[in-house]
Amino acid sequence: MIITLFAYTFIPMRIPFIIICLYLVSITTFAQQKPNVIIVLADDLDAMYTPPYFPDVLPILDSLKSIGIDFTNSFTPMATCCPSRSATLTGSYAHTNGVYRNASINGGWSAFKHNEPYALPAYLNKSGYRTAIIGKYLNGYGIGENAKPVYGWTDGFVFTHSSYYKGYDYSVLNWQGGSRQNDTVWNVAHQQTKQYGSKPEHYSTDVLTNEAISFIQNTEKDDKQPFFLYLTPTAPHNPLQAAPRYKEIAEERWTKVSVPVKPNYSNDYGKLATAVENKIPLDKSSFLRDTWKKRVRQMNNGVFFYNSIIKGRVPGSIKSFLQADWYGRLGSLYALNDMLSNLLKILKDNGEWDNTLLIFTSDNGYMLGAHAMMNKATPYEEAIRVPLIIAGGDSLHLTTPGKTEEWVTNLDLMPTILDITGVKIPKRVEGFSLVPLLYNDTISYLRDRFVMEYLGPSLSKFHLYDKPNLSMKLLPLYIMDHPTYNAVRMKVTAIKNGSQKETIYKYIEWQKYTNKKILDFSNRFRLKDPELMLMISTGDKKTLKLKAKAEEVETELYDLTEDPNEMDNLLYYKLDVYKELAAQLKSAMLEIIIKK
Repeated sequence: MIITLFAYTFIPMRIPFIIICLYLVSITTFAQQKPNVIIVLADDLDAMYTPPYFPDVLPILDSLKSIGIDFTNSFTPMATCCPSRSATLTGSYAHTNGVYRNASINGGWSAFKHNEPYALPAYLNKSGYRTAIIGKYLNGYGIGENAKPVYGWTDGFVFTHSSYYKGYDYSVLNWQGGSRQNDTVWNVAHQQTKQYGSKPEHYSTDVLTNEAISFIQNTEKDDKQPFFLYLTPTAPHNPLQAAPRYKEIAEERWTKVSVPVKPNYSNDYGKLATAVENKIPLDKSSFLRDTWKKRVRQMNNGVFFYNSIIKGRVPGSIKSFLQADWYGRLGSLYALNDMLSNLLKILKDNGEWDNTLLIFTSDNGYMLGAHAMMNKATPYEEAIRVPLIIAGGDSLHLTTPGKTEEWVTNLDLMPTILDITGVKIPKRVEGFSLVPLLYNDTISYLRDRFVMEYLGPSLSKFHLYDKPNLSMKLLPLYIMDHPTYNAVRMKVTAIKNGSQKETIYKYIEWQKYTNKKILDFSNRFRLKDPELMLMISTGDKKTLKLKAKAEEVETELYDLTEDPNEMDNLLYYKLDVYKELAAQLKSAMLEIIIKK
């Protein structure tokens, strides 16, 4: 019918009927061609401190923005490595996929393994994609046991233990020809372990770049099969330094540039602070109050520790761990820029770019001195905000390049990729497809809230879970951990003086007690340990008392519209005014977590 109508329309115009038929066949074939998809995931790249220096170290991002979409309100609700990456690969929160932290119970690869048959690569592989993971997977992978190829990935080149953070002296598991035997067993045709040493050509970012280029060249031999590439370098995660070819320029440029000082740098004394708070900000939770003086004191110390964990030493003019971290992260981004540039070049040279979707983002942000914190894994803005740019070749017909201020999270990447590749989005996915934003820049209000989750302590070292007091209070600032928290970031609309006003609020609940007994109870309760659940249901007094103590929280509430640096906890200064709003926000948070 369509061909007939087109024939009647165009024959008077003397266009041969056969040309019309060929045109329609080509359109149909093109429409059925699935796009290649690439995620380049940086490690600890923030969206608040480093972006002003992107023109120096990551100029390729300006090129991507010129052909893609810049998401200026992009968040990672679980702001540390494993929980964030688990959310990216499953499209779900920690309370659904079970990965709340980097190690121990409910943490790392051991907590994620059961998700692998239902993760993004498994769905794409079932739909005909060749899938490759190149770089960092999840903490704990390959430690204490022989690493095995990961379910869902036809190809892999994956770091197998944590020494790769230095950029040298690491091992990888390399495999090809992976295929599904059933819902739990993944077979591979070939696998081998490779060792890398300290030669300049062994610098990890460059090795991963070469592997990615090799993968694309190999897949280009079979243009009928689309590919998904998950490329995960460790830049700019400490203690990675600049690649050897950039060492001189890094020393000349970044020894002279200090970490940008924001209003909340080593400072939580906001507009509502009282005179009695001249030494400790009393509106913050106890874990921050108890360590505040130490945190501030250590801001200018610790380079000796940094030098002990890197290959080589930082320049002598650098005295603090924080400045050494800043120096290393900026220097490491030069090679990341090369990675992206070379990736785009090989895609264009091989004719693959036209039908490729490229996503650049990071697993989490970084505190860099905000609230006297230097790490991540907090619900504060510096840790949860990440860059996100999505670009694509001409055949994808994405909307005109530009920016969107819609709230998006890394939970949205899986449903977006499944949507654009024509794969049905599973019901368990909690993120939203961004395809409407990629094709219609008038779409608005994708979401007005999301929750943040973390189970602590466990950020620093695997064994520190068993020593919470050491982890929370005695360790130096640069590896100090944080308690468990739940939080919600939410837009609230109220009518004032006859007109509507939208305000952004953040509500945080920190677990008050962090001793080992409480942490063990919390973990058993989260895992629904049968013996523990029985004791609770039968009303065991000791167990119920422990449960009540484990559920005690300290709360914070911030008006991000007026207080974007989160310096005035409204529940400390104006409890009577804001306790009702806090209850509303808590209810919204629990509705997502408990799924009422």
